[in-house]
Amino acid sequence: MKKWRCTICGEIVEGDRPDKCPLCKAPGEKFVEVVEEGMTWAAEHVVGVGKAEGVPMEIIEGLRANFQGECTEVGMYLAMARVAHREGYPEIGLYWEKAAWEEAEHAAKFDELLG
Repeated sequence: MKKWRCTICGEIVEGDRPDKCPLCKAPGEKFVEVVEEGMTWAAEHVVGVGKAEGVPMEIIEGLRANFQGECTEVGMYLAMARVAHREGYPEIGLYWEKAAWEEAEHAAKFDELLG
């Protein structure tokens, strides 16, 4: 059975090409046949993509800026956690510590992309 994807909203319809999209009401000519050749990913996480040849400097600068921003947030959230613990709010302190770990994970992903 054929599958068709609406190029406007991404809705997948099985069977014959529809006259219009059931979701966004786009006309039938906006549908393309879906050819399945195995799993595909919307994006591939590659270590060191920032060191590849021909990567625009704008992308490298964006990755560096995001890395710096995430690192700044880690420090800020840890400082907020220390204040919360010091002032007697351990639950809030633990929340900010967890938020800092999440931001550290984000920073690590940007660092991987930079290589």
